[in-house]
Amino acid sequence: MEASMDVAICLDCTSSIASSFCQVRDRICSIIEPITRIKKDIRLALIEFRSRDDSWVTIIHPFTQSANTFQNWLNNTKADGGSQDGTRAISDALREALKLEWRSENDGRWHEKLIIMITGGPPCGLLTDSTEIEMNDCPCIADDLWIMSDELIKENLTLAIVGIEPSVIVCDDFYGALAKNTGGEYIPLVNASHILASIIQSVIMEEDTLSQKFRHIDMNEIEKNSLYRHTFVQKRAQSMIEQCRTMADIRNWLKNHPRHSQY
Repeated sequence: MEASMDVAICLDCTSSIASSFCQVRDRICSIIEPITRIKKDIRLALIEFRSRDDSWVTIIHPFTQSANTFQNWLNNTKADGGSQDGTRAISDALREALKLEWRSENDGRWHEKLIIMITGGPPCGLLTDSTEIEMNDCPCIADDLWIMSDELIKENLTLAIVGIEPSVIVCDDFYGALAKNTGGEYIPLVNASHILASIIQSVIMEEDTLSQKFRHIDMNEIEKNSLYRHTFVQKRAQSMIEQCRTMADIRNWLKNHPRHSQY
């Protein structure tokens, strides 16, 4: 069966990752360039997001089949928005990703849909006390990120999260849970290019599914040259998946299972 794929990249543009931003864009290019060379039916979208404290709004670039158009979008991105607590509007980005015009299977074509979330820190509301969130009437109450991951599943959207170290390690266990809940995986930025490019090419050329490829990633390839420790993180991630249904559950779980750093 002929395969096609839609790939949406959600890019953290907060100022806190400004020092790494050129590297981040290079890594994205390293993911995209080899898959556009294989001349298969692949569409690309880009969503730029920052923090809930910014007046700057999320920017959405809808799906295109032009690698040049996508490259131009990427070249014009800037990391110059941020918040004092460093939290990201992850749920805003995923909500916009859900609203993109994803293709579905038709005419005998087998279709895969992938969201790549690239971020350098925790989402809004993750490390904040639930009472404080309610008192401040935080928008993340209305757009529960954990419930949103179930919406991704219903739409057959696989989420891969790429973490920019070292600041992201405070929540790599949560991101591991969020990605794995959709059939995806958490990957440190340093190893993201070759892993994701290889997965996408394999799905397109060999007709494996995204979930199959993510289940069979070599964890040594994910860990190498990074601060990520798969056994520690995935044990916690699996526990969150089994025990939590909302972000309030996640916050309570984190409160009852504090991290004991092994890095």
